[in-house]
Amino acid sequence: MELFDGCHRHNFMALNASISFFTLFAMVPLILLIFFFLSQWLTNSAFALAELETVTSHLLPQINHKLMREVINFSSSELGWGIFLIIILFLAATPLTASLRSSFIVILGLAKSKKFFKNKFKDIFAVLAIMILFCAYIFINIYLTKATTYLDGYIPVIEVSFLASFLSFITMIIVITGFFQFYMPIKIKKRHLIIGSILTTVCWYFLINAFDFFISMSQSYGLFYGSLRNLFISLIWLYLNTGALLIGAELIAALHKQDLLLLKQIFIIKNIHRHPIIKDLMRIYGSKYKKEKVIFSTGEQDFKLYFVIEGEVTILKNNKIIEIIQAGEYFGEDSLLSRLPRVNKAVVSSDWCRIITANELHIKKILTEDPEVAMRFLNHLAKTVRSL
Repeated sequence: MELFDGCHRHNFMALNASISFFTLFAMVPLILLIFFFLSQWLTNSAFALAELETVTSHLLPQINHKLMREVINFSSSELGWGIFLIIILFLAATPLTASLRSSFIVILGLAKSKKFFKNKFKDIFAVLAIMILFCAYIFINIYLTKATTYLDGYIPVIEVSFLASFLSFITMIIVITGFFQFYMPIKIKKRHLIIGSILTTVCWYFLINAFDFFISMSQSYGLFYGSLRNLFISLIWLYLNTGALLIGAELIAALHKQDLLLLKQIFIIKNIHRHPIIKDLMRIYGSKYKKEKVIFSTGEQDFKLYFVIEGEVTILKNNKIIEIIQAGEYFGEDSLLSRLPRVNKAVVSSDWCRIITANELHIKKILTEDPEVAMRFLNHLAKTVRSL
């Protein structure tokens, strides 16, 4: 459910359109760079070109032949591969990497960096990372294909074909996992990256197998678009393929936010202190305190929210009791929102107390992403102010 909510919140279609647009324009400089480096490593440049054409045909199947023809003409021209030309090609591909980086920042709900030169350096380095992953996939696929041919005489042809497809599928998952690990702006658990990569790879394989059906359904486009039909189909196809990448990123973000989604339930579930989910919340965010334990004191720079699961907490101002927090209630939101030092003192008044502690970043993410929760939070704050 969070996966679909995330797509809705982040305006998935607009993000995908941006990435597919920049992918189309960055494809030629990227392929030129990859072809240049592959031709330096491989003795047979035609072999490198054939492998590149096979991979690009999955992204732009209707115009990949024309695209590769342009690559061949350009690479065989008298301009040569000067360092200046290589720098220009790198810069021409950076809008794609900038779009990818911005999209992942939006999906993860992070703040964008405003440092232009630092971001541009990251984008150039990211182009290099895409090239490395691209080349790695090609080389691994080549050796896997050669390895499976040795099995022709030992196992049936159908099983060899299945084995080759399976190994190619695993290779794609590994490469996409590496891509996500490099591009995600924060550290993500490896298993979350792998799950997102599996979803992206499954979507891509489904799209590849559905391509013939897609072409049969688009025959009428020629009546409207004429000679531009192939370009139109390629644009749609590219949009679907980049969408598969973003779907994987959305799933990774949803998995990464699991703990945050769990914390969000304190604002949603009534009497949550009696709900079974409280065991998981206490395991991640909870602490147990004895009587007279000071949670925070006047003047402290403590920007946290505290939710009482069991016991009582007394709020003091100038050593006078102004409020008693019971189980199922939370406190501390004033300093969290204002980022001003504490004006009160919070002390455990029961024999012992179990409290869930949420930091400023977690609460602000929850309030930013869910207006309903934000309204409940503000209503609670208004009632607290009114009672005081």
